Amino acid sequence: MGTRRDELAGKDAEHNKHSQEAHKPKNGSYSTITDTDIAMQLHNSSATLHANQLETIFSAMTDGVFVYDVSGNILQVNTAGRELLALDTFPAYTMLPPQERLRLLDTRDAQGKVLVEEMQPMMRILRGELLKGATAADATIRALDERVVQINVTGAPLRDLSGEIVGGVMVIRDVTDRRRLEKRTQTSLTGLLTMAQALVQIPIREDKEQAEMHTIGQRLAELIRDILDCQRVGMVVLEHETGTLHPLSVVGLSPEQERAWWQEQLQQANTMQTMAPRVLELLRSREVLILDMTQPPLTELPNPYDTKRMLIAPIRLGERTVGLLSLDYGSTEHTYNQDEIELVTAVATLSALVIERQRLLTAQAEARGREVALQEANRRMEEFLGIASHELRTPLTTIKANVQLAKRRLKAIVPELSPTAIVSKADAASEMLSRAERQVGVLNRLVGDLIDISRIQTNKLQLHLRPEPTSLIEITTEAIQEQQKLVPNRTLTLTLPDSHTPMLVMADADRITQVLTNYLTNALKYSPSNMPIAVSVTQTQDAGGQAIARVAVRDEGPGLALPEQERIWECFYQVDTVKVVSGSGVGLGLGLYISKTIIERHSGHVGVDSTPGIGSTFWFTLPLVQKNTTSIV
Repeated sequence: MGTRRDELAGKDAEHNKHSQEAHKPKNGSYSTITDTDIAMQLHNSSATLHANQLETIFSAMTDGVFVYDVSGNILQVNTAGRELLALDTFPAYTMLPPQERLRLLDTRDAQGKVLVEEMQPMMRILRGELLKGATAADATIRALDERVVQINVTGAPLRDLSGEIVGGVMVIRDVTDRRRLEKRTQTSLTGLLTMAQALVQIPIREDKEQAEMHTIGQRLAELIRDILDCQRVGMVVLEHETGTLHPLSVVGLSPEQERAWWQEQLQQANTMQTMAPRVLELLRSREVLILDMTQPPLTELPNPYDTKRMLIAPIRLGERTVGLLSLDYGSTEHTYNQDEIELVTAVATLSALVIERQRLLTAQAEARGREVALQEANRRMEEFLGIASHELRTPLTTIKANVQLAKRRLKAIVPELSPTAIVSKADAASEMLSRAERQVGVLNRLVGDLIDISRIQTNKLQLHLRPEPTSLIEITTEAIQEQQKLVPNRTLTLTLPDSHTPMLVMADADRITQVLTNYLTNALKYSPSNMPIAVSVTQTQDAGGQAIARVAVRDEGPGLALPEQERIWECFYQVDTVKVVSGSGVGLGLGLYISKTIIERHSGHVGVDSTPGIGSTFWFTLPLVQKNTTSIV
């Protein structure tokens, strides 16, 4: 297509000649102006005014509007349409035959395949199709100035009084930035979720601490590069006692460049004190630093990777700097906007939590058998939990609030939008926000599991028992109702004992709800969407004859083999042979371990009855309170 500009330049000259006809008034006669003449003049004036108004509206529309005759020739294009296709670059384009115009635009579908002529939006409209809502066309075109543009096309045929098609109207919206933002948002959410999972999924090997830390750092650097879509990412960690900076990881270099980078970093004795005062000041103030390597005095420094602009951010945990994160886009011109800076700050915070967790786990492992050292490690872990809960939950709350605010604003403006196709696209945007909100909920649950598992390991998990007995039936009913709201299309049934049975327990209602929620979400995930989930509450007796309550959740999933039934209560254990069939697949293997701990702290028991291929019943028991007493039976 390299000769496209020459082709159009030649065609341009053929359509620049226009003929004009002169109309002269007749002389030598006079006529009388009648009431009919005045009425006609007023009518013509009103029609002209109306036409001018329509022309103004047509020109002011922000989407490109194209009007065609029945043969596909362009009759009219508004200003937005001319700018979208860069028609002013080649004015003769509008005079070309339809097939030639389609060839020059190189229209492709969402999968990148060239659209055949009969599937082109214009041809579909002229055949009588109405493109709107679900039938609107998404495509990619190459504008006349070589820009690749992603578009959404709506339109309708024009018909005469007899119903015959005489032309068509096509509306083209430039969705390039929106599609890029959607992809970037999804990539960022997925990357942040993966980083949060890394907080609890990365194991520790005491005999290979340095190798393990390098593996963690390399994985973090890869995630950060994916999230920010940059070329290179490097990380160094700070040794608190000496202030020395040690290399942790680097991605985006060739094997030869990476070897040279490691050798250079290991040979240099870099410390925070040896850094430039301005750099040190910014890093200590929790601000990011952008270095323009094309401006003096930075032009005097070695630049082996041809970097134009580098961003450096402190990796901080609370008020402490634990390392530095650097990234760049190589020789590509790139301006770091505020959204990117905030995203870098967020991933730096998550990186700090992952790095510090590894350090603390290493400290705990080394402190085994030494009581004083173990107590100190536990104290530091408790401090870490406080910082982690704050650093993770605060941005989650902000993200969720902004998503909810955006949904409310979108809902408020939808009734005012027109035409129907735009309303449909607004509804689609609202659904994307809902999915983002659900992902925030998933991330929030992962954070909760992280904090709970750490508290269990440090024996800090607290139960808030109510001073008076509480109804286990009420706890179970409310938990089912909450899950039903989240999955309105699933069937959840509840079987209760006789209404005269009080089923009172001394319990932390929130923690028991947490267990029930875990049982229910697992049942929903691992069973087909068309199968019901059955919950039952019964009263029975333990081996000593004491009254207990038994809560069971039954699913129609794949079931579990006997060895798996014994291991699923272990921390981090996940059954490889059982796959998620409904809903989200995110899981860390913590839920059942946490549930078992909570129930045993209530003097109860957990278990599962399962047969492969038939389904599973997860249950737990709690001691019942005798009537007219407040003691656990």
